[in-house]
Amino acid sequence: MKTIIKINVYSKEDPKGLNYEKTYNSEVVPTIGEKIKDSLFAEYKKVIDVVYDFSSEECYVILESKEMPHDRFSGHIQEVADMHNWIQSTQTEEII
Repeated sequence: MKTIIKINVYSKEDPKGLNYEKTYNSEVVPTIGEKIKDSLFAEYKKVIDVVYDFSSEECYVILESKEMPHDRFSGHIQEVADMHNWIQSTQTEEII
């Protein structure tokens, strides 16, 4: 099953923020309350929701949001996310 990790990055000036995702092919699916470590963020992030879409064989793992200074939204976060294989989510339906 394809596992898609999703995180929202926001600032006080932009509370809606930006959504990012990273895809894994994994047999292991984290459960709510567990923590995940990824090279994108220094600290462990807690899993706040898990959504299965059996019709497309995908599992969405939603992480707690990350607050950043607003001045890092103008290109910096996109560059760093890209370096760590995260892509900005263009999904129209709201999962986060």
